[in-house]
Amino acid sequence: MSGWSAALQPRFHARIDELPAAAWDSLRPDDNPFVSHAFLAALEATGCIRNDWGWQAHHLGLYEGEALVAAAPLYLKGNSHGEFVFDWSWASAWERAGGEYYPKLLNAVPYSPVTGPRLLAGRGRHAAALRQALVMAMRGEVDRLGLSSLHANFLQPDELPAFDDHWLTRTDVQFHWHNRGYADFDAFLAALNHKKRKNIRHERAQVARSGLQIGLRGGASLSRDEWRRVHALYESTFDAKGNHAALTRAFFLSLGDTLGDAVQLVLARD
Repeated sequence: MSGWSAALQPRFHARIDELPAAAWDSLRPDDNPFVSHAFLAALEATGCIRNDWGWQAHHLGLYEGEALVAAAPLYLKGNSHGEFVFDWSWASAWERAGGEYYPKLLNAVPYSPVTGPRLLAGRGRHAAALRQALVMAMRGEVDRLGLSSLHANFLQPDELPAFDDHWLTRTDVQFHWHNRGYADFDAFLAALNHKKRKNIRHERAQVARSGLQIGLRGGASLSRDEWRRVHALYESTFDAKGNHAALTRAFFLSLGDTLGDAVQLVLARD
């Protein structure tokens, strides 16, 4: 570590609102909403981050004097729920060997399996060094607290060099749709094989005949009653399988005010 980075002071925070929102957001390398101060603060303020659900905020800030120069969303986890990375077999093996796997330290966004920045260090010439300093500070905290392990989920590729050879890299598979510059929907269909084109046209025709009105709405335009209905639909997907919905109604009601049109909803009306 250079003399400059060695002078940085790590501080750990039990609430995101202990860190200044403007400074936190200025460190994001892009406009990914899931690591925005507003999104993380809304999770905490509306009862989504709770010790009895296995989440305890432990956010990291790196300071040069009193100036926040790098940060990471960080949590002490009492279980592995809400991560979308399934390490229960690791936990079982650790405990069979006589250890205590939980709590562990997790660098991630709760309930959101979305790849994005996890080591917030801006885009300046010191960004790479700051990301390394964040990782070193997290490792130091694991040692200080006597935790079993440190995990970082759904990182961006340019953050991987901050993690040295002592880390295990886990690669997962997700399916994403990308707009390849299609002139219109027919141009998109033309890029598919005959069977896929036929299936998509058939499915769209079924929707057209249903009489449903389908449209895109920005979060700021929804009324509180509409947000309540959206949450009820979200909750029903968990109820159907006997699972627990982690995002509260209060969180949904806050989205229009906190994130506005950064939230886009596809709504179907009869």
